[in-house]
Amino acid sequence: MIKYKVIPLADKISSAVVKYQYYPRICDREKINLLELSRLISRQCSFTTADVYGVLEAFVGNIPSLLLENKSIELGDLGIFSLHAKAKGSPEKQQVTKNNITELKIAFRPSKRLKQSLVGAKFQKVKS
Repeated sequence: MIKYKVIPLADKISSAVVKYQYYPRICDREKINLLELSRLISRQCSFTTADVYGVLEAFVGNIPSLLLENKSIELGDLGIFSLHAKAKGSPEKQQVTKNNITELKIAFRPSKRLKQSLVGAKFQKVKS
């Protein structure tokens, strides 16, 4: 069950009038760490928790260097990790340099199968 709460966000019509719109926001998430995930996976296969943890740790350790080599990492039915740049614009094409890039972001695009597995999710409203 996915828990959500209702939050107000200001919708400024003019400087004098502020109206609120109410939106659902996912809340009360619980984190699962790499060791807990390793234990979960090891119960579903013949690998030990240590084996799974080692593979996941190596996976996490390799992602940054692969992304910095300008590679996208496609993980089958999971999705794709890639880098995206946030940048300032310039009025002239010739003025654009690496200095226009203000932030580097890691993007994850889930696969169609992963997205499809979330169809039919059930929600529970919690008190705000």
